[in-house]
Amino acid sequence: MKKLLILSLLVPLMASAQTDSAKYTGFIKYYTNVIAQTPNDASAYYKRGSARFNLNDYRGSIEDFDKALSINSQYEEAYLDRGRAKYALKDNQGAIDDYTQAITYKPNSSAAWYNRGLAKRQLEDFKGAVADYTQSLALDPKDEDAYNDRGISKKHLGDYPGAIADYTQSIAINPQNWKPYYNRAYAKLDTKDPQGALADFTKAQELNPDYSDIYYGLGDAKRHSQDYQGAIEDYTKAIQLDPNALDAYNNRGLAKYKLKDYKGEIEDDDKIISIDPSYSLAWYNKGLANEQLENYSDAVDEFNQYLKLAPKDIDGYFERGNAKSNLEDYKGAIDDYNTVLSTDPKYVDAWYNRGLAKKHSQDFAGAITDYNQTIALDPKYSDAYNSRGLAEYELNKRDEACADFKKAIELGNQYAPDNLKKFCN
Repeated sequence: MKKLLILSLLVPLMASAQTDSAKYTGFIKYYTNVIAQTPNDASAYYKRGSARFNLNDYRGSIEDFDKALSINSQYEEAYLDRGRAKYALKDNQGAIDDYTQAITYKPNSSAAWYNRGLAKRQLEDFKGAVADYTQSLALDPKDEDAYNDRGISKKHLGDYPGAIADYTQSIAINPQNWKPYYNRAYAKLDTKDPQGALADFTKAQELNPDYSDIYYGLGDAKRHSQDYQGAIEDYTKAIQLDPNALDAYNNRGLAKYKLKDYKGEIEDDDKIISIDPSYSLAWYNKGLANEQLENYSDAVDEFNQYLKLAPKDIDGYFERGNAKSNLEDYKGAIDDYNTVLSTDPKYVDAWYNRGLAKKHSQDFAGAITDYNQTIALDPKYSDAYNSRGLAEYELNKRDEACADFKKAIELGNQYAPDNLKKFCN
């Protein structure tokens, strides 16, 4: 059975690679001579094409498979292997067409169904991929790879229980294959089971201890379990194995941020930016860290860079508005909050923070309007009651102000008791 296997870290020994190269080169020489003597021998073209495929000469192999099929249009194996070559060249639709032809002539070819599923998945036809993997498994129910890959497609469709069940079946067939443990771990993370994910990532790491992405996954599982120091250690291991693992730097920075190591967060963001300045989240996260360090001017610069890369992300405008407000640029802050609210009128914190900016601009009536909207969206937003009370007091609405301070106290606001005592006694 000739399947396309998407394998990671398949690094053959040099001696084996040299032996295979000599072997397939010999095949090419031999079948070139055969073709010279019998130019209408479809199998000779097919076998030379197969040798070329194994030497990664995909275009050369396609030429030979084309010739084989011009001689024998029902050559199922030539369709199958030409599909594999097209897939290797990222011609996924061409691969699908060839696998479909192979299935037409040999419908019980589990490899053709499986490989067509792979190509459909590359085109994000996940439903079609699931259907093909299912047919492949009906023909070969012990195919661990088909279960694993069907699980991947189910996960893309949001069918996490189905994905987990398929990964589990793949593991039952071959408990020494690290890939379904790794994939099942991410499915568990997506279903908010970080401890289950941690167990699967740990098993994958035991089976494949030198794969950077597994340590990245371990870091994610620990971070979601609030083991931030453990997460940092795993992200660091991922980076040691792959110094250009930008996501590992990013998530290590997030873990440092949770530990209030804001300078450490910035160091990781700077490393990412030095490798890839277009990595937008590094600018955003660096801005957040500088806000925590009260480096508001730097934060504005970083959010500016972020918004150049992600101009539709309203969180970037919100955070830039916060930094501007802390720099007492209330007009600039209000402009940013306006942008947020024009896109998402239910962004409750933007209403509240715009109210604060208006209050600092002495627009107490405008502030009250924004606090009203905040409370309409979140009736338990205690800061909005407290702040509305302060704005009402400035407009000589003492009764309304005192009522709001009392409501804020009822909701547990820490500032309202002093305001009630100061302004209402």
